[in-house]
Amino acid sequence: MDDMMRARLLLPELQIVDERELEEDRDYLMSMYPARARLIMVMVEDEVDKLEYEGSPMFTPYPDKETILAIARKIYDRLSYKYEDDNLRHLIEVMVFHEFFVRRSRYKRRRKFF
Repeated sequence: MDDMMRARLLLPELQIVDERELEEDRDYLMSMYPARARLIMVMVEDEVDKLEYEGSPMFTPYPDKETILAIARKIYDRLSYKYEDDNLRHLIEVMVFHEFFVRRSRYKRRRKFF
């Protein structure tokens, strides 16, 4: 292992993350979701987009679980094929929690550099 590689492993400030590459990878993997999950993911992203601002409850150290579940309920209620499907409701909740994680991670990475 060369010195530059060793330095990248040891010094976090040298671990440059290419956001565009990560987004492209995420988009590619999400394109393999089943059709219903892709539709739901678009709805999740749209709702979470509304919370992506400085001072948002999404970026607090400990986001409120009820706020996140309310977003999931809102999406679930908008679906015409819900039929009281707990599995679908749980899938939406997981997708919203995961999207919060993705956005919070990106926010934290960007704050380190600016």
